[in-house]
Amino acid sequence: MNNTGPVEPDISFIIPVYNEEQNIIGVFRDLYEVIGKNPRWKTEIIIVEDGSKDRTREVIKDLLTQYPQTKIIFHEVNQGYNQSMRDGLAAAQGRYLMYIGADEEFDCSEIPAFVNPLLADGAQHADVVLGVRWQRNAYKLHRFFISVIYIFVLNAMFKLRVNDYNWSQAWSRELIHSIDLTSRSLFMLPEIIIKAFDLGYKVKEVPSNHRGRRWGKSSLNMKIMGFALWESIVFYFQRKSKKYSAGKPSSKSEIPQIAKS
Repeated sequence: MNNTGPVEPDISFIIPVYNEEQNIIGVFRDLYEVIGKNPRWKTEIIIVEDGSKDRTREVIKDLLTQYPQTKIIFHEVNQGYNQSMRDGLAAAQGRYLMYIGADEEFDCSEIPAFVNPLLADGAQHADVVLGVRWQRNAYKLHRFFISVIYIFVLNAMFKLRVNDYNWSQAWSRELIHSIDLTSRSLFMLPEIIIKAFDLGYKVKEVPSNHRGRRWGKSSLNMKIMGFALWESIVFYFQRKSKKYSAGKPSSKSEIPQIAKS
């Protein structure tokens, strides 16, 4: 008998969820529709339900009757976005991992623009794909300016030219396993990006539409954003230290570049 064992997925989609009972149905529907249109992909979907206080958990359990192949991690109490991401990353088995928000602000029809560069060969291949919201029409003016300032500050501090640090992203599992993530805040995604550059992984940016919320309210507030900014400052000084190590270097590229589409 030839026992080849389980097939490693090409891509793992990781979706942290907190209080999204009205949005998560659309995320399931749209994500599985895209997967159905791309049967050549080997995929897994990991939902991390982070102790929601509304009916999100019940809605997800109902959705499992329609989408039984979905993997679910339940937090009995709310542990926050950072821990939800960590649990999703730890559980993922794909060669590549993609983060998608559960609020329907990201348009799942754009997923091929993220996945195809990861699965491509040669010059078209990328190890990291970053979505860039060139237009943020759904943002209120003050949040738009805060986002622009945040990107400017991070680029100035870390000598990069990244156009969006906190949107949907996809990375090689090799990268995630090669780095030690120290952030306990929203700075987690920028930390992954910065260390990807430091280790020589090929990064590609793709344009992405920001649709805005149809239901519910974002849990983002000034305290959460302030903690992320504080961690970025702490990381800045750590990175300048002689003891700093981004992780295990990539053998693919000595000079990291951003490829734009």
